[in-house]
Amino acid sequence: MLPVLLPFLLACVTSVEAAALSTVTLDYGTFTGLTNTTNGIIYFQGIRYADPPVGELRWRAPVSPPSTHLGNVNATALGFACIVTTQKGSGATTDEDCLFGNVYIPIATTARSQLPVMVYFHGGGFETGRTRDAPPENILLGSAKPLIFITFEYRLGQFGFLAGTPVHQSGQLNAGLLDQRAELEWVQKYISKFGGNPSGCGHIDNGSATMACLRAAPTNTIATAGRNTLANLTSSLYPFGPITDGSFIRQRPIEAFRDGNFIRVPVMFGSNTDEGANWSATLDNPLANTSFPNAIEATVYNFLAGQNNTLTQASFQTAITRFYPLSDYNGSFSLQGQQMYGEMRYICTAIMITGAAQDAGLKAYQYHWDNPTLGSTYADELAVFFNGDEVFDRDDEALAIAMRQFWTSFVISGVPTANSSISWKASSNSAGGPRILLHPGSMAMEEVPQALRARCAFWNGLASEIGT
Repeated sequence: MLPVLLPFLLACVTSVEAAALSTVTLDYGTFTGLTNTTNGIIYFQGIRYADPPVGELRWRAPVSPPSTHLGNVNATALGFACIVTTQKGSGATTDEDCLFGNVYIPIATTARSQLPVMVYFHGGGFETGRTRDAPPENILLGSAKPLIFITFEYRLGQFGFLAGTPVHQSGQLNAGLLDQRAELEWVQKYISKFGGNPSGCGHIDNGSATMACLRAAPTNTIATAGRNTLANLTSSLYPFGPITDGSFIRQRPIEAFRDGNFIRVPVMFGSNTDEGANWSATLDNPLANTSFPNAIEATVYNFLAGQNNTLTQASFQTAITRFYPLSDYNGSFSLQGQQMYGEMRYICTAIMITGAAQDAGLKAYQYHWDNPTLGSTYADELAVFFNGDEVFDRDDEALAIAMRQFWTSFVISGVPTANSSISWKASSNSAGGPRILLHPGSMAMEEVPQALRARCAFWNGLASEIGT
């Protein structure tokens, strides 16, 4: 599934002049980027968009823009990525001081170009991810018209999504999402300096002592605590994440889409055929790891309940009896579990969101990525979208080109188009269909299968139980 991709649907009014916009002055610093005359891109990397979220600013809303003038900044290298929550540690390129962004512009851009802007937030379940994995070359070079591409780091795991009363009373819940909001506000305020068009951007005492102690703790102590949390929750993939806090997040996403409480902008959403593959195999708990040869029905339940701990045994039994009988998977609990998880978390989400947008009268476009050679598991389409290192055959190369054209044209005009024989039609029903099948050699429009609609209706009907 294409993680959170936030396009700015802006009018494209180009005014190209000869001088390259390699230095940009903002009210808190002057940033000089790297001009690559070979590929025609200017790279502004490692732009600080907020004060370091350390010490007293740990678990607080970001202070953006930075409160002190930065002077002249050599913006030619990526800043630190935010610390991730993994049992293997974060690596040398991460740090708690990580609120940096990257702006990539065509070399002919001037301050008056008014180019459309694509902002990309990396995925990773709010626990992992980094902008380093979203290079700009294929985006800018694959677009039929010039645009600006932006990526940001935001706080993850225990640094961005620590919950509990102390944080609520003496800090800020969902700090990582507040980082994302600050990033979008930064774009609105400053992107015109880079030649972009900013218009139309959519988008208490009991805990004090505890928080003072936590804020004084060394970064490594907090990072280690997050890894220990993963080690103790051996059936859970994502112990940290956004929560309904009553202010920034007022209701659960499925309720918001059901009630029509969302921004009215065109939507592109999609999923991959094998979204649920490989997840269970990463768990340390053999009682929840369906890839083990001794997996049983209870293993599948433990895996699913590890991701949604309010899933009842009764609902699970209904699911495997009516919608996911083991006989459909040749007796494989692994295949059964991966389809259940892939649909309940990713595939049905794509159907629900595009369907809700269509019902609200919006242009909504859904895709179904299915690629047997390059992969159809979670985020496999991103490897094609961003990277050019893979060895493509003719059909895969044509698919990659069309995909980049679809995505970038949607940013520019609100309608995905490509130099192919396929016209991507907007959804026209509550299931988000028709959707485009992105398959090498056979791109086509398809309806969402009735059986899949029924399974998604079942999962969406459990919203009050499993908290989606």
